Amino acid sequence: MKNKIMALLPHDYAPFFRALHISIALLILSQIINSNLTEREALSGYGLESLVTWFHIVSGFVLVLLGLTLLVWMLMQRGFRWYFAWVVLDFKGIKGDLMQLARFKLPEATKGGIAATIQGLGVVSLLAVAVSGGMWFIFNSLPSLPADTAGSYIHWHKFLTTFIEIYFYAHGAMGILHMLLAGKNNV
Repeated sequence: MKNKIMALLPHDYAPFFRALHISIALLILSQIINSNLTEREALSGYGLESLVTWFHIVSGFVLVLLGLTLLVWMLMQRGFRWYFAWVVLDFKGIKGDLMQLARFKLPEATKGGIAATIQGLGVVSLLAVAVSGGMWFIFNSLPSLPADTAGSYIHWHKFLTTFIEIYFYAHGAMGILHMLLAGKNNV
């Protein structure tokens, strides 16, 4: 069973990327689950709520490091234009993918295509959420800094979290759909 699932997972050619991708996904899932159990007041306390809050903060900083590692790895492997072609107004890949989808075919990952664009936006979103949470923690922890600045960062952290959650669920659903369709084609 494990071998069948591993065979369906993408990126078998790049074990480092696969492990990094899975690690990030599991940490994001844990962040989503435990985020409602965190409290600013628990930072100086003891007990389960404090433990969950500190786990959320520490794993958030780990996500910053893993997200940066992922972004650097992606850019070194395929370059900026693979994931961010739209920044330079190159929409050929997206247009080609949309034409394939119109013919009811799942497109392969291509330079500037939908999959590459979504992956690039996902990593940038992950970093925006994790960095804004980290900045809140830093500004909240240093009493000499203005409290309203910490409030701005937590506002942005919560706002951006909405988008990473949507991305997480949609990306996961598309990944599962892709695996199921790939599994049918291999039978």
